[in-house]
Amino acid sequence: MRCFAAVEVASPAVRQALAAACDHLRRALGGSASQVKWVPSHQFHFTLRFFGELDPAQVEAAAAALQRAAAETPPFSLTVAGLGAFPNPSRPNVIWAGTGAGQARLVALARRLEDALAEAGFEREARPFKPHLTLGRVRQGADLGPLLREHLTRPPETYGTWQVDRIVLMQSVLLPAGPRYSVLAAAALTGAVGG
Repeated sequence: MRCFAAVEVASPAVRQALAAACDHLRRALGGSASQVKWVPSHQFHFTLRFFGELDPAQVEAAAAALQRAAAETPPFSLTVAGLGAFPNPSRPNVIWAGTGAGQARLVALARRLEDALAEAGFEREARPFKPHLTLGRVRQGADLGPLLREHLTRPPETYGTWQVDRIVLMQSVLLPAGPRYSVLAAAALTGAVGG
């Protein structure tokens, strides 16, 4: 099973604000908007760890690691703010939204999860965790930099805040219409505040 661990955007208002930001970008791109595979708003999330293919025993071990990391983490508020692109706004492959208030707590949660996964026998992620929420993936060969640069380098706009109170282990099934996600396991954040 193709799996990843994530924080879902649980607030309809935040999802709606991000969808409006995507609509604004689509209008800015005009006919070139078809060169971007846009993520449906109900799938907006922050990936904490991408696993790739896991067998049933690994899924069980990953779910247990999520529970351990969640038990050490109190619920926290997270703000989505700013837009950007990887590798950069001039040559975008991925268009994303970033984080504002609560970013340090999200990074700490990802670090706790990474530690719990390492204890469970998973290899540590080589790349540092950079919190981002994917809005769209630019098709290979599309040159959208000149059209997008201005919109992705403005001062960060805020798209809303919600209370993060759980992390999930998701299965991603790749279909012609796009990936379909389903929650395999969820772990409530139950750590003591200030602990």
